[in-house]
Amino acid sequence: MSGNLDNIQGIIFDLDGTLANTKLNFSAMCAELEIPAGTPLLEYLAGIDDACEQARARAVVERHEMQGAERAEWMPGARDMLQLLHRAGVPMGIVTRNMRRAACLTVERLGIPIDRMVTREDCQPKPHPQGLLQIAADWPMPARDIVYIGDYKFDLQAANSANMIACLIDNGKNASYASLADWVISDFSEVTDKVLQRF
Repeated sequence: MSGNLDNIQGIIFDLDGTLANTKLNFSAMCAELEIPAGTPLLEYLAGIDDACEQARARAVVERHEMQGAERAEWMPGARDMLQLLHRAGVPMGIVTRNMRRAACLTVERLGIPIDRMVTREDCQPKPHPQGLLQIAADWPMPARDIVYIGDYKFDLQAANSANMIACLIDNGKNASYASLADWVISDFSEVTDKVLQRF
């Protein structure tokens, strides 16, 4: 483990599938782009050499992201957790692979009480740790005292590379990523129970 769970000073979250349910259908996006299901979309876009084709493919991804943001709902327990942490003054941020326009719409629609957000326009996308390290430098605090909470392997890989505590929120479908995590939770109350001891 990169840090100590009893010394958490700040929390960074993934957005989609962690705090917000945008019901993004990645299989449908891949089908529309005519690429194999499960293809990492940002990496696919970056690899398209033809400018016109890249613009067309990017428009598909961005349309799906905006549609998802427009129907965003809270993930179970996320709202209560964030309100408790916010009232306690816990530093919180978001690092997402989403584009800023969609991420801002999701945050605005749900009233997510987080001021610091890093999107794919701001840094290299996860699993690269750049976004996480930007927030750590801004706060500032040691990366090892920050936990990054997400639902996908890219989240955990980014946290590991940033030397942060990698936390997996178990949604019943992502148990195969548990080996990459320092901390696995099934309910956000586990976060407040642990972190609020220090604040």
